[in-house]
Amino acid sequence: MSLRRTLLFIPGNNPGMLQNGGVLGADAIAFDIEDAVAPREKDAARFLIAHALRNIDYGTTEKVVRINSLDTFAAEDIKAIVPCRPDALLVPKVNSA
Repeated sequence: MSLRRTLLFIPGNNPGMLQNGGVLGADAIAFDIEDAVAPREKDAARFLIAHALRNIDYGTTEKVVRINSLDTFAAEDIKAIVPCRPDALLVPKVNSA
């Protein structure tokens, strides 16, 4: 694991930002399915992020996906995203071990 000086959050339902995120020079990109995406857009965000992870070359930029909290849509996020092999999942709103 390398030092992360910059982490660029990109809304998972914005195809233009997903496509161009790798050219901005961040050490890591966080594809966000959680707070940046309205509940009615979550399915589209999962699809777009999965497509981006499979088809866009982000070079050496680390690819992190911020999933929804474990008590909401996390299971759906994990099922859609893990097969696409992101470098990490970021779990938000953890209140206990």
